[in-house]
Amino acid sequence: MLGVLLGGMLSISSVRNRLVLYFERDSIEQAVKHYFTCEMSRDFEKLYQCLSPSSVYRQSHTYEDFLADVRNSPVRIREYTIVDIYNLRVNHDREAFPLVEKFVQAEVEVILYYTDTNQTFSFNQCFTFLKEGGIWLKG
Repeated sequence: MLGVLLGGMLSISSVRNRLVLYFERDSIEQAVKHYFTCEMSRDFEKLYQCLSPSSVYRQSHTYEDFLADVRNSPVRIREYTIVDIYNLRVNHDREAFPLVEKFVQAEVEVILYYTDTNQTFSFNQCFTFLKEGGIWLKG
C-alpha cells in the first residue's frame, strides 16, 4: 500500500521535480557560484565555458564575439547572493533543445559597479541554468 501511494505521489510532476531538485540542488548551486566567480574574476575563457552550448547566446556568438562584448564593458559584479533555486523541470522539447536534459531557475541578488560612472546598483535577476551532458551550465 505504501509503495502504491509513494509511486502515485512520485508520478505527479511537481512532486517529482521537487524531489529531484532536493538531490540536484548542491550541483546547481555550485554551477551558479562557479559562473559568478568566473564573472567577478573576469576569467573570460572559463566564463564562456560556463555558458550552455544550447543557449541562444552561445548559438549566435563565438568566443571572439563574446570577448568583444565583455572585455570593454564598464559593468562589474561586486557581489551576489543566491536567493533561491526553483522550477526544476525536464526538457519536454527535445526538438528545439536536443542536448538539454533539464532546466532550472536561479534567483540571484546582484550588486553591479559601473567603472565609467562609479555608480553601484543592486538588482534581483532570475537566471536559467541548463543541464547538458550531466553538467549544469548557464542558459
